[in-house]
Amino acid sequence: MEYEKIEDIQKKKDSLDALSPYIGKMRPELASWLIKEYAQEGEMVYDPFAGSGTVLLKGWELGHEVIGNDLNDYAYVLAKGKLFPYDSDSAAVGKLDKYNKYVIANVKNFDISGIPQWVKDFYHVDTLKEICCWVKILKYHKEWFLLSCLMGILHHQRPGFLSYPSSHGAPYLRKEKYSREEYPEMYEYRNVYIRLKAKVIRTYKHFPDLNFDLSRDIKKKDATSIRLGNNNISLIITSPPYMKSLTYARDNRLRLWFLGVDDWKGLEKAVSPEKNVFFEEMKKCFRKWYNLQKKGNKCILVVGNMKVSYMGEKSTLPDILANLASRYYSLNRAYTDDIPEKRKVVKGTSLIKQEAILVFERR
Repeated sequence: MEYEKIEDIQKKKDSLDALSPYIGKMRPELASWLIKEYAQEGEMVYDPFAGSGTVLLKGWELGHEVIGNDLNDYAYVLAKGKLFPYDSDSAAVGKLDKYNKYVIANVKNFDISGIPQWVKDFYHVDTLKEICCWVKILKYHKEWFLLSCLMGILHHQRPGFLSYPSSHGAPYLRKEKYSREEYPEMYEYRNVYIRLKAKVIRTYKHFPDLNFDLSRDIKKKDATSIRLGNNNISLIITSPPYMKSLTYARDNRLRLWFLGVDDWKGLEKAVSPEKNVFFEEMKKCFRKWYNLQKKGNKCILVVGNMKVSYMGEKSTLPDILANLASRYYSLNRAYTDDIPEKRKVVKGTSLIKQEAILVFERR
């Protein structure tokens, strides 16, 4: 396969895109570039493995109707939050003030005895009670944006976050580096409302210009069998989870617990399939997408440019996918995009140094 090199793409500050961390998400500037390059005015953009909703948000920002899908509960909530924010920080804070009255009235009697010890280990008991109250009311009222903001401050060692000292991406306590004796302030009670309000206000600092009249949505279904009604899917852009290269559920297990997912290991099997399962699912996806699109429509995959053994032969992941798609799609163009060290999940790894961007055209 011959590749074109993607040159440096201008990065633009977007605080809505940074609502909450998510491993392995597509570069926002790459998503914007692909949409500008391949979407026609008025076309709907679909991301069947939407993750944190980067493609959906960028499509919406660029004036397109968007629809997405992801089986991961945290990804679903986060993408919903990006697609359905309030149109101003004052409106969002007004809602927070309303819900805070409920939290104040109920937090003292909130029973946390049934919470697993590994969750309790991350928080001061009073902070944990408040978090649970906030999650309960925000989920009940389907306040996806505010809930996403809460997920974004759930754990870290900085003062604006809610947990004892821990990492921001995957939840690991850092008590050896920040001992209770040397850093007692890191183990004190933290008021959730104050920090959640600050997070909301920060999110509007570099807020994009959005058309709230455009249709947008995300679903939580199996990508191989999802039904999308009469939507005309003109452009598909997605980065499918391939061969357990990333641990989407494990690294978000604390956020998932608060969202009601106790069995993160079971979810991991569903969202990070083994190699053979992945290829079988991609066959089904290509057939599904073919039936959703019209001749000449584009389908763009972003995957790691890595070597893989498949059907007894060694090849590259992009070449295998192009072959699997060939019954339904022809390969129109292919690009490579280097992965800088700072973007790698595991620093120093040499497994995947580039991403391949495959532009298919529906036959």
